[in-house]
Formats: sequence, C-alpha cells, structure tokens
Amino acid sequence: MGKKSKTEITEEPGKEVFPIVAIGASAGGLEAISELLKHLDPNTGMAFIFVQHLSPDHKSMLTPLLAKITSMDVKEVENKVLIKPNNFYIIPPDKEISVEKGHIKLSPRPESPKVSLPIDILFSSLAKTHKVNVIGIILSGSATDGSIGLKSIKQEGGLTFAQDRSAKFISMPESAISTGIVDFILSPKEIAFELNRISKLPKVSVSDPLNGEEDGIEDDNPDFIAILLSLQKFAGVDFSVYKPRTIKRRIMRRMMLCKAQDLKTYRQLIGESNEEIKILYQDLLINVTSFFRDPDTYKYLKESLLPKLFQSKKEKDKLRVWVPACSSGEEALSIAMLIMEVQENTGDHIPIQIFATDLSEKEIRKARIGLYTQNELQSVSPKRLHRFFTKSNSNYRISKTIRDICVFAPHNLLKDPPFSRIDFISCRNLLIYLGNTAQKKVLATFHYALNENGFLMLGKAETISSSTDLFSEVNKKHKIYSRKSRTTSIFLQQPTLKVPKDFSHRIQQEDAPDSKSGISKPPIVFTKGNLDQIVDAVLLADYLPACVVINHQMEILQFRGNTDLYFSHVSGKASLNILKMVRKEIAFGLRSLISKSIKSKKSFRKTGIEINFHNKVYVLAIEVAPLHVELEEELIIVVFTQHDQSSSLHQLKATDDIRDTQSKLKEDRIKELEEELASSQEDALELTQEQERYIAELQSANEEVVSSNEELQTVNEELETSKEELESSNEELITTNQELQTRNELLNESYEYSSAIISTLHEPMIVLDRFFRIRTFNQSFLRIFQLNKHQIEGKHLFDLENGHWNIPSLRELLEQIIPKNPSFSNFKITHSFPRIGEREFFLNASSIIQKSHGEELILLSFNDVTDAERIQKDRLEGFAKDIEESRNYNLKLEKAVKERTNQLNQSNKILAEKNIELEKMNKELEAFAYVSSHDLKEPLRKIQTFADRILESEIENLSPKGQIYFLHIQKSSNRMQMLIEDLLSFTSLNSAERKFEATNLEKIIQDVQIEMKEDLDKNQAQLKLHDLCEVNVIPFQFRQLIHNMISNSLKFAKPTIPLEINVFCKLETHDKIRITEKLQHKLYHHIRFSDNGIGFDQEYSKRIFEVFEKLHSKDEYPGTGIGLAIVKKIVENHHGFIKATSESNKGTIFDIYLPAKK
Repeated sequence: MGKKSKTEITEEPGKEVFPIVAIGASAGGLEAISELLKHLDPNTGMAFIFVQHLSPDHKSMLTPLLAKITSMDVKEVENKVLIKPNNFYIIPPDKEISVEKGHIKLSPRPESPKVSLPIDILFSSLAKTHKVNVIGIILSGSATDGSIGLKSIKQEGGLTFAQDRSAKFISMPESAISTGIVDFILSPKEIAFELNRISKLPKVSVSDPLNGEEDGIEDDNPDFIAILLSLQKFAGVDFSVYKPRTIKRRIMRRMMLCKAQDLKTYRQLIGESNEEIKILYQDLLINVTSFFRDPDTYKYLKESLLPKLFQSKKEKDKLRVWVPACSSGEEALSIAMLIMEVQENTGDHIPIQIFATDLSEKEIRKARIGLYTQNELQSVSPKRLHRFFTKSNSNYRISKTIRDICVFAPHNLLKDPPFSRIDFISCRNLLIYLGNTAQKKVLATFHYALNENGFLMLGKAETISSSTDLFSEVNKKHKIYSRKSRTTSIFLQQPTLKVPKDFSHRIQQEDAPDSKSGISKPPIVFTKGNLDQIVDAVLLADYLPACVVINHQMEILQFRGNTDLYFSHVSGKASLNILKMVRKEIAFGLRSLISKSIKSKKSFRKTGIEINFHNKVYVLAIEVAPLHVELEEELIIVVFTQHDQSSSLHQLKATDDIRDTQSKLKEDRIKELEEELASSQEDALELTQEQERYIAELQSANEEVVSSNEELQTVNEELETSKEELESSNEELITTNQELQTRNELLNESYEYSSAIISTLHEPMIVLDRFFRIRTFNQSFLRIFQLNKHQIEGKHLFDLENGHWNIPSLRELLEQIIPKNPSFSNFKITHSFPRIGEREFFLNASSIIQKSHGEELILLSFNDVTDAERIQKDRLEGFAKDIEESRNYNLKLEKAVKERTNQLNQSNKILAEKNIELEKMNKELEAFAYVSSHDLKEPLRKIQTFADRILESEIENLSPKGQIYFLHIQKSSNRMQMLIEDLLSFTSLNSAERKFEATNLEKIIQDVQIEMKEDLDKNQAQLKLHDLCEVNVIPFQFRQLIHNMISNSLKFAKPTIPLEINVFCKLETHDKIRITEKLQHKLYHHIRFSDNGIGFDQEYSKRIFEVFEKLHSKDEYPGTGIGLAIVKKIVENHHGFIKATSESNKGTIFDIYLPAKK
C-alpha cells in the first residue's frame, strides 16, 4: 500500500491515498461484523464501508449497535459525504451506494422485480476509482451478491477476503470462493488480525513516470528483472512486454499476501517455491470477463456488423471468428449466440468457426467444459438462457449447438503462429495491458490474420494508435476497425526482455590464452622434413583471407584468418550463430547468400558492402560456397575479402585526368549501388516468398493442430462420458454392495434374533429336515427330555432313545399330514418317555421351504400340558360348588342395586327443586341489582349536579380545604357512577338475549374506534388492524368487549411512548391451540389484542379477570376492576375462552378463542 499516483484520484492532489475496506453481508452478518470490529484496531488508517441487505421498510439499528463495539466514528452514510480514514460508514436501508471522486454517492434502491445487488455495485465502483487501494470482504449471507464486485477488485489489484465455514449463512462466501479470486478465507476474528497486519506494512509504491522522485520499484531493479526471468522460464511468457505498472502492482499485491518485507525477499521466495510463482503467473493473467459485456456493443454487432459479414459470404464460404484472450469463454460464447440469432433472422446457414484462445490453460479448461453458475449468467436474458443452456444441478451448461462451433485452445499471441483467413477478431481489453512494441506486434498479427475487409473489435479504452496504416476506423463508439490493404508483408520481431550488462550470465572459460597463463609456446624447430607444414602454417596465419566454416544451422565450426573486422561479440549468453556474431551491416546480405547457396549448392558473391570500423570505412566482398567434401553433414565456407580502393584510384590517376577520374569513380559507384539495389530487391523478394511459404506451412500446421485439437477434444469428451458412465456404474455397484452388506447385517441380526427367541423359549423346539433328521434344537428340548446334544444332533427323530421316540401317531402325522398341509397345531399325544415318565404334549408344526436352495424343513414344538390337564380336572370338580355360591351372591346384589336406585331418584328430585330455587333467586338478584343501581343513580346524579354547581359558582367562597373536599366528592361520585354502570353491564350479561349473527369484525372495531376517537387522540394511540375476518357473535356484547379491551390498553399505556394497539384474527384448528382448557370444537376464531403498555407479571394472568380485582391503586390507574371480568363473561357467553400473556414493562397480549362454524 502506498501513495497513489496523481493520475488516479485527482480531486485532492497532494493528499495521501488510504485503503478503503468494503464489507458486504446479509443474513447472519451482524454477528460476523461485530466479531470483526471487536478485534480490529480502530487506528488502522483505513476507511470502512459496510453494506448489509436491509429491509427498506424498517429503520436500521446497525449504527448504535456497532458504535458500542469500536471507538471509530460509526455513522449512517449521507449523500456526497467525503470518505475519511478511521471512519466506519453504514448503508441506509433503502439506498444503493457507490463512490465518485472520493465521495460516497447514494441512489434509491430499485423496486422489484429488479434484484438489488448493493454489494456488487459498491465493490465495482471502488475498484474503478481506487484500484489497488481497495480491500473487499464478503461475510455471512444468502444468495450471491458480491461475487462480481470481488472480481472487479481483483482485476484492479486489490485484496479480497471471504468468511470461512464459521458463517451462519454460507451462500455468499461460498459463491465468492467458487470464483477462485479470493485471497484470504478466514473467520471474522482472523480477518481483523490480517487487516491490522496490512495496516502496519511499510508503504511501497509503483514508480510513476510523472514523478521520478517517488520511491518504488524501478524498471532496472535486478530483483524485478529476476522475477520476470523466472516467470519466463516457468511459463514461457515474457511479461517485460506488458505495461510495467500492471506487473509491479500484481507483484506488490503478492508481496503483501506473502508478508514479504521487500522485493529481494519476495524474489527469494519465488526461487524457493514453485507454488508461489504459479500463483503469481495466474495473478498476472487478468482473467476477468462476462457474458454480453457492454450490451450496446453486442446490439451493434447483431444489427449491423454480423449481417454485413454474412452478406459478403458466398454459398460455400465459412465465417471464421477469432477471440484472443478469451479467458473462460464467455465472450466467445456470447458472439456464438449472436451469430446463431442472426442466422435465424437472415436465413443464412453457412458454416461457422470460432477460435477462442488464451494464455491460461486453466481458463481454457473451464471454457471447454462450458459450465457456468447462475451468478455468471446474470447478463444472459431468460430467453437466451432457455435456448442456449441446459440446467445441470444448480449450474447451467452451454448447449452442444453452440459448443460445437467453438474451438478453445491455449495460445501465446506474441509467440505462437496466428490463425489466418479470419473475418472478425474480437480482442477486448488486452492491449491496455501491453507496452507499445507488443501492441504493434499484436496489431500486425491481427492484420495478417484478417481477410481483406475483415473487422477488428477492441475494448472501450483501446485504440489502434500507431498502427493506423493497418486499420481504418468503422465505428468510434464501439471500437470497430476494418483491415487496410498493404502491398508489402509485415514482419515484427517479437520483443524480448532487456537484461542489463551487469546481470548477464558469466561464462567460465575452460582454456585461457597462453599469454595470460604465463606458459610460453614451445618454439618451432626447423627441419627439412617439416618445411611444407611450416610454409602452410605461415600462409594460413598471415596471408589467407578471413573465412569461417558453418553448418546449415548457421553455427560457426571453424575460424580462419583475422576476423576482427567482420565479427563482434554481444553481451549476454554466448552464441556461435554467424548471423548473431557478424556485424549488423553484413548480416542482411549474408543471410541471403547463405540461403541461396544452401538451396542451389552453388557459390555466390556480393561486393561493395561498406562497414564502419574504428571511424574508418571499409568496402568488403563476401563469397559463400558449399564445401564439396564427404562429411557427416554438409558444410559451407564464408570468405571475407577487403576491397582496395586506393590502388584502383592510383591506377586511374596514372592514366586519366582528375575529371575523368572522378567521373569514372562515380560511374563505378553508381553501378555498384545499382547492382546492390537489384541484389537487395531480389533478396527482399526471396525473403518475402520464403516468409509467405513458411507462413503457409505454419498455417497448414496450425490448422492441422486445431483439427487434431478438435479430434482430441471429441475423444476427450467421449472419454469423459465413458468416465462418467464408469463412475456412475461404480457408484451403483458401491450402492448395491452397501445394500447387500446392509441386508447381510439385517439377516445376521434376524438370525441372531430368531436364535435368541428359540433359545429363550420354555417350550421344547426342534427343526427337522424332510427325512426327519434333527437339524437344530433349543435348550428347553434338552432340559425337559433330559438329553444332551451329542445324543440327538443329526439323528433321526424316531431313532432317539433306542426307538422310544417312534410314536405311531407322531410318525403318521409327519409322514402324511405335513406334505399335504403346511402346518398343524395342538395335536395331542400321550407317551411315556425315558427318565421323565408319561407326559401329555400338544404338538405344533410348520413346514418351511428355504428359497435359496429349495430345502424343506419342519419346525416342531412341544407344549407340555400334563400339569394343566390335572389342574383343569380339579377345577371341573369345584365348578358345581361355585355355581351355587354365585347364585346366592347375585340375589343379594340385585337387592342392593334396587335400594341404591331409590336413593339416587330421591337425590335427583331434591337437586331439581334446588335448581328452580336458584334460578328464582338469580332473577331476583338481577332485578335487585337493576333497581338498586337505578335507585342509586338518582341521588348520585343529584350529588354530582350540586357538586358541579358549587364548583362552578361558589368555588371562590370556599376555603382551600373545602375546595379539596368538593373535588374529592366530584371524583368519588364519578367513580361511583362508573362502578354502577359496570355492575349493570356485568349483571345484564346473563339475562340478555343471546342472538348470534355473522359479524364483520373490522366494521365493529372501526365503529368503536370512532366513538373513542377523543380518548385515542389524547393518548396519541394508533390502532392497527391486520387480516380481520367475519365471526359469529352476539353483536352488542362483542361491541362492549372491544370497547373494554381498547379502554384497558388506554388506561395502562406508557406515558412517554405513543400507544400502539394491534388486532388480528385467523382460523385455527384445535390441535394447534396451546391451552389447558378442554377444547370441544374442531375450529376456532383466534382474535388477538396486543399493546405496548406497561404490562404486568405473568403470575397475575388469571387474577386480572376476577370481579373488582385491580393490580394497581386507584391513585395510580383509575378503574373499577370489572372491565376485564365483563370481557371474560362475554367470551364465556360465546362458548370460548381467553388468556393473557404479559411481562412487566413489555406490553400485554390477549388471545380470545371463539368456536367457528364449519
């Protein structure tokens, strides 16, 4: 983080730019932001903007709640407020928020059906204005708001956070994490600690070309260059051709994330970690895109450009489109959808090919899969979504029709051969990241790739700048350009990384010159035998022209003669390539001569080549010839000779005058230049033809690669399908295996369960096979018949105990009955068994056929009834005696019943007389109450009248005590009047006619509201009605009930808070009503009155309905204590029930349940 350049935020120059932390949350966000603020240093020097999804209809309490947690200045945002550090800004409930020139801008929240995405709007706005100085955080919440905004922040080099699994609602954090652009996935507490750490980092800035004094990463910084070289070695991409500021921002961002204190530390980290250089590489590939970005541009393509392209095509032509830097494929697929729609409108059905390429193989893999989240498809209309996509779980997959016309492939635009015969190229927002040289290279590549009159589309911030000779503008607004024709081919060398001299690789010399080593050469010994060798050596060393021997790869194998004039060694990695070592004035012509010699296997010569060496001009001649010797590879010799101009001039002077000499020299020079020009043109033509041939070959190879790629892609898709089928089959097998294991376990459990039952039975039991051999038995069989298992296991039943079990009736039963009937029960046998004597048994048998292998088994059980038979016989003997005793008892019982019946009849008669007497007394009591209250009213009315007159006319003549006494009289008489009227109301409820009518509850409440308007206004009370229904009630009684309920709320309202009374009604079934009373009806009208008054303790919830019962003194709250008793009486008259729920100082709820008609 550091000082921001003057070109980014200009409204307050000179001020330090501080980080802005934008936080987005929804459901569960309050808990998360509270936890974050608890651990956040209030003096980080950052500004915080918090956006939470809030209801527009309710006032937000976020500001006071969060202000209690932090000492930062917490405030709800006002429009156009200036953002300041160490301030915490909160979005208002009904607004959307963006940032403009350092000020917060509020705008109204859109009405439905448009979905409000306030977090995305804020994040995207900040990314646009504050670039790297933005930190985006997504906390707990539902849906996907914030994911798109985080992408914008990441694109501009900002930091991104998301809450981990600690979020109460994980949808928003998971959506952000699934985009792959989140830097930190932490808990709110850990996010706070990380922000504290970032705020304390040393401030690093990227050098601004406008401010050379600013401290930052210089272009020639050795660590910076080392990082670029590491990237080039890792990915084969030369990032030195990108704009330095972009690269430096990304490196600084990674330094911050890796907690590297300086560039040198980060360089060392890259050298130690392959993972970090991989992450940096992915970070530098700014893969941000979306469907139908800039809708107006796509509208222009659909309505103007694409129809024009279709019109220019013939019947058998193809429409070929190239989308470089396609990222995850959204732009290529958007264009494919447009083309399909245009074809449908125009009726053109020519073949379509769309080539979409990108540096990132990861993004290409995603594009090939064609699977996108709902959040990524926000810009796709419902119509297109339905037509071009299919639902796949919670995501959407591009249709096969669109996918088949798109070829996705990794491709380096600056290095790899381009596509050709392209009609339309869409390359948006790539050039803005490249330097000028790379931009020229890319535009030249596009010019080559496009057909005559082909179109190029760039991003909104991009232009063709210095390449106006290649393209002409078609539409300025949408950045559409058309290809210009050129008579010459374009060739631009790929820009390469410039490495400073002190950074070059050191080459260790294995053989040092003898002069430097101090070791003298042995002297040449003169003999007659070696004279020829000595002469040859002298001629080679001193008189042979300079020459070199090279192979067809242009590598120098041998040097001969003095070559200093013709060769120079450049800094950097050593190379023996002749074209890299030869002086630049010679290189072009030499390349042509070597190429011709290799092709024709003949020698070629070129003269008149001038070079400047040590401020002196030399004229050279070069001859290239093949070496016609039998070697493992064909070689070429290149001979350099120096032309002697002085001797020619001297010869001319000796024969002609000076004028002729000069004329002759000019003619010779002109002739040389003409020959050189012709040779150069020939060379250029040959190079052009060679280049075109190479390009054609590369194009053919590229198309083969694309074709192979498509085939491989098809095979890959088939393999993926097979893989999915195998995985599906495997899953089915696993499921089946699990089911079998489960069944096996169940069978084992059943077997164990059955075995346990058999073993615990008291009755003997055995299992026989169809030959009556004993297969199994229980312990009771052994115990009762006093046998051991060795005696019976596998033995024939009728052979047991030396044939004692050969019982004829049992044998007949098993041999004849069982085959016909699958079971029998209670077959009685009596037999004398060894050791236990004569016993009687009831036999029960069942035939069991095992389905697995068809074996038939017989389950045979023995029920010993010997003792039971004896007991039964004894009972029969005593039964006759019991019958006589029972007859006598019944006679006595009949006599007692008759006597008791007579007593009950007499009691019922007395009770009926008492009821008549009570009804008479009740009527007399009601009459007495009415007469008494009527008789009381008359004198009471006189007391009130005279007291009012005295207070009106004689008040000044009374003493102060007299005035007080008269006021007491007036107050007591008024209270007496209320008491009499309430008594009359209470007593009249029993005698009144009970005629039930279907009544509109809302209408009756509104009538009472009009009557009580003065009291309601006096208390500033508000009566709110919700979903009221029609009820079957006694109208005048229910009117009084509502009046009493409202009066009760008015009486016990809080003096400082406006009273609010809510009434609602709904139907409820008896099983959903939680109440202790016994419910006799299936359906009830549930009417609720609730207020925000003073309330009461729940322990008094039943006491308040009793007559004359008051919880407060008459001085605190006036009243007779009969109002709620009347309410309860009215509810009981309607066969219903009422309950009260309250808490002191928190209002009261009255729930009334009345039976409803079906």
